Amino acid sequence: MAKAAPGLAELRASLKRKNYLPVYLVHGEEDLLLEESVAAIVNAALPDDERSFNLDIVDCAEVDARDITARASSLPMMGERRVVVARNIERLNAKDLEVLTAYSERPSESTLLVLSGRKADLRKKPFAGLHSQGAECACGPLTDNKLPGWIADRVQERGASIDDEAVALLAARIGSSLRELDSEITKILVFIGDRKSIAAVDVASVGGFSREFTPFNLQDAVGAGDLQKALTILDHMIDETAEVPFIVWALTDYFGLLWRLHHLVKRHGGGEDRDGFKLTKAWAWKRQYYLDAMKKYPVDRIEGIFRIMADADIGSKSGSHAGTRDHLHVMLIRIMSGPTKSSSHSA
Repeated sequence: MAKAAPGLAELRASLKRKNYLPVYLVHGEEDLLLEESVAAIVNAALPDDERSFNLDIVDCAEVDARDITARASSLPMMGERRVVVARNIERLNAKDLEVLTAYSERPSESTLLVLSGRKADLRKKPFAGLHSQGAECACGPLTDNKLPGWIADRVQERGASIDDEAVALLAARIGSSLRELDSEITKILVFIGDRKSIAAVDVASVGGFSREFTPFNLQDAVGAGDLQKALTILDHMIDETAEVPFIVWALTDYFGLLWRLHHLVKRHGGGEDRDGFKLTKAWAWKRQYYLDAMKKYPVDRIEGIFRIMADADIGSKSGSHAGTRDHLHVMLIRIMSGPTKSSSHSA
C-alpha cells in the first residue's frame, strides 16, 4: 500500500528543522490548506524584509516555464535564498513540463521553487519525481475522521480549547469546508470573548439557534418521549435555517450514544455501572436521564431508528421530498411513535 503524501503538519515540521528542498510540489483541492502550505514555505524561508527582493509569485496561466525557471535560476539579492511560487500548475502544457523537469533535475541551490495548484498528474514528470522524492505536500479535502482533529488543532492554534460535543456540532453544521470552518471558529472566538474554552452551546448560539431551540434541546425532548415539544423545537430549528443533514446528525449522535450505553451497561453488568457512563463522556448529572431514555429506546428499536434516519438523509439528498418541514416531521414521528418494547424485528 502506497504511503500517504505528507500534509501541512509534516511540511511545517520539516521547515522548522530547516530541511529546505529546492523544489516543492504543493497540490490539492482544499484551497485553505493549499494557501497555508505555500505560506508556510515562504514564511520559513524568507524574512519579511527580504520579500520585496527575493520573492516572486507568478501565475502559470500568464507565464511559461522558461520565465519560471529564469526567475528560479537568478541569485538572491541581499539575502540567503530566493523563493519562486508558480501558481495554477494545472495550466502548464507539455512543453512547460519538460522545461520544469529539466530544471528540477539540476535546480538552483539558492532558490526554493514552489509549484502549486489544485491538480497535479503524479504520473508525469516533474510531478512524479517530486512525489517519489518526498518533495510533495498534499492538500486534499479532509476525511470525516480527520475533521474533528483539524478543528481542535485550529482552535488550539488560536489560544483556546473546544470540547468534543462542540467539535461534532460545528462539523455537522458547517460541513467539511475548512475555509468556512475557520471563519466560523473566528466568529465563535469573538462571541466567547475572554473565555478560553468553546462549548456546544457557543456553537449553537453563533449558528443562530436560540438557547431554547438547540439540537441538544431536541435530543432532550426525544429522550423524554415528548413528541409535541420535539416537534416544536424542530420547527424553530428549521425556521433558524437548520437543514436536514444537520438535524439528522443531532439525532444520530444522540441515538449513537444510547446504543453505546446499552452495550456498555450490558458488558459491565447493570444500569448502575458508572464506568460505562464515564467511557461515553455522558455528564454525571444526566445519568438518570439516559437510563430513562434507554428504557424507551432498547437496542433493536435504536437500530430501526438508524434506518429511519438513513432513509431521511438519503431522501433529502435525492430531492424526493418536496417539503423539508413535512419530511422531518414524518421522520420524527416515526422515530418517537415506534414500539416501546424491544422486539426481534424493527420496522
